[in-house]
Amino acid sequence: MSGCRSRRSTDTLPAMRIRRAFAVLLLLAAACGGDADAGPAPGDYFQQLQRVSETAHIQERGLGRDLQSRLREAPAGEERMTVVTVYVDQSARLYEDVVDALRQLDPPQELAGAQRAYLEAWKSQLHLMRQVRDAGFPGPGPTLKALGGPAFHDAAGETEARCEDLQAAVVANGSDVDLVCDGRPA
Repeated sequence: MSGCRSRRSTDTLPAMRIRRAFAVLLLLAAACGGDADAGPAPGDYFQQLQRVSETAHIQERGLGRDLQSRLREAPAGEERMTVVTVYVDQSARLYEDVVDALRQLDPPQELAGAQRAYLEAWKSQLHLMRQVRDAGFPGPGPTLKALGGPAFHDAAGETEARCEDLQAAVVANGSDVDLVCDGRPA
């Protein structure tokens, strides 16, 4: 049966789509405090912020691990490009979800500036991912090179720095919430 695609390679896209849908549900639950009808409950800002931070970084790491795993398994050519394209699309959607979730939060006045800076850092990462998605690179190599370039490294560093600033403001506000600034939950 030459010419037929292996079942293994075609199963990767639905599995990645299911994981993405799960990520969206987690982010929405984090932003809304778990009750879609109630919206964010007053006084829950710190817990909601922590959930958004944790979920974003867990999903980001998961997408990165999936990318590496699927690249190792995919033969050269079109299947590798499909793996990279799915990663870029899902990453852009994840960043959109993070930005939306952060926009929905209503920080105390003394944290508004720090949260705005954190939100802007996530928006920068989203902008870069959209640029890569829309660039129309001819293959997985140039796409991966762009993803590994200094712009992405700098944007991730900026997001981490703005998260640390927000964490300091949260602590100064008297909360013991621990944000995920380095990509690893506490």
